[in-house]
Amino acid sequence: MTENTNRAPLTERVSGPRVVVAVYLAVLGVAGTMGALLGYVNPEGMDPELFFLIDLPATPLGMATFGVVTVGVGLGVLLLAVRYVSRFDEDRIE
Repeated sequence: MTENTNRAPLTERVSGPRVVVAVYLAVLGVAGTMGALLGYVNPEGMDPELFFLIDLPATPLGMATFGVVTVGVGLGVLLLAVRYVSRFDEDRIE
């Protein structure tokens, strides 16, 4: 076998920010899928409102949109806050 010296080591390919983004996108995918399934089942009284301002239809697309946007904004704000606060950590590993 020959060595592949052009390839980055595994620790560089699977670094912290990449893992966080991958998990974030996976959670958004799950939120969209669950929203679409709930929209397909369409239980009574399910009228999603995006940020209490925009009425969305209780269809699979409307529920998936509600799930992705709500979870995306909620987790996105938390991740941005962690990123901002971590800039001031003197013991962080770069």
